[in-house]
Amino acid sequence: MSPANVPALTDGVVTLRAHRLSDVDDVVVQCADPETQRWTAVPSPYRREDAVKFVSERAPAVWADGSEALFAIEAEHSDGRFRFSGSIGLRDRGEGVYEIAFGVHPGVRGRGVCGRAARLVMDWGIRERAVTVVLWRATVGNWPSRRVALATGFSMDGTAVDTHRGELREVWIGSRLGVGDAGIPVAGTGRSR
Repeated sequence: MSPANVPALTDGVVTLRAHRLSDVDDVVVQCADPETQRWTAVPSPYRREDAVKFVSERAPAVWADGSEALFAIEAEHSDGRFRFSGSIGLRDRGEGVYEIAFGVHPGVRGRGVCGRAARLVMDWGIRERAVTVVLWRATVGNWPSRRVALATGFSMDGTAVDTHRGELREVWIGSRLGVGDAGIPVAGTGRSR
């Protein structure tokens, strides 16, 4: 799928869309931010060339090969402008299982943008990709990611050990059953949608 064919999804507050070259400066701000550096595997230090490669090569490549539905998040910043606010993706793990990954720009953190984006991408995945289970993981201590996971219906299934920047780290793991309009319960909550 080419960037021109990436669907735009919106809930009226947050929009998910294809990444654009005009996002590069904001991608650099997000990925060079200490919190992003701490919790994700983006290159360190993060340079403008990394952002250009991400936007112009990696994002289109994962859409083209079908390995990930990778969206740019667009939302209003404190300056009143709607612009790049992060990235969110569903990585195909096979047989209807996908892993969600997200990161948001420091200019929109703490305002519910990531939770809205997660709901949009998961609802789209259920409709368009036959998602049956969504997996989530984050390094222990990444409370913002855990809050998003809990707010969007993930069960907290335990911990595991993984590597992060060459070091063994404990990670939280969670899952969520794909839930459509049929009202199938969300994993671990007993609630229906």
